Amino acid sequence: MKDILTIVLRIVFLLLILFLVTRMFKRADGERILSPATAAYSSGDAPDSVRQAIIGQLNKFQDGYSKRDTSQVGAFMESLYSRDNILILGTSPGEVFIGYDRAAGLVRSDWESWGDCRFMIDSANISSKGDVAWFATKGYVEFDLSKLLVLPLRLTGVMVKEDQVWKFRQQQFQFDIDFSWSLMAILILSAWILVSLVKLVIASLKALKARRSTGTT
Repeated sequence: MKDILTIVLRIVFLLLILFLVTRMFKRADGERILSPATAAYSSGDAPDSVRQAIIGQLNKFQDGYSKRDTSQVGAFMESLYSRDNILILGTSPGEVFIGYDRAAGLVRSDWESWGDCRFMIDSANISSKGDVAWFATKGYVEFDLSKLLVLPLRLTGVMVKEDQVWKFRQQQFQFDIDFSWSLMAILILSAWILVSLVKLVIASLKALKARRSTGTT
């Protein structure tokens, strides 16, 4: 009975860890994320003319990521991205894309096999000074791997005005995930390992003591 209870407690503990970890990846509510009523950012300080011009470019960006027509990557890049000093940071630590060609490669890769992205465009935070503007907005990605895997995103960037057209100079895609659940799981798992190690040391000492007692008799 004691062994069965131990197994049950371990299963319950592992299920708790699994629950905490999967809480980070719960399906995002796309309608709520894109609802103007839940806009997380202020509108910024860009003049209305600048704001409308950048929203127009962001809508083109959204259109490209909605249609995902890889035959249009060249035209997409030409109309939206500066050719000078481009830097794009992806959602993973190793995803650092420097230069026009690598940025185009990222776009092509996203369209081929990443997922369907939707961004809040009209309520984006947009500020500017002279021929430089910066923006922040949010959205979500529904992965091609599984339609059940939908994660919230943040999209931020810097744009420059070239020949009267606003173009991306920097972009960052970031999963908008609450990692506190993962931290809780790590703390609980660490405590479990510590307790197990203490029990192992105690059991080992008892076994060693018993062996020595047997040897002296």
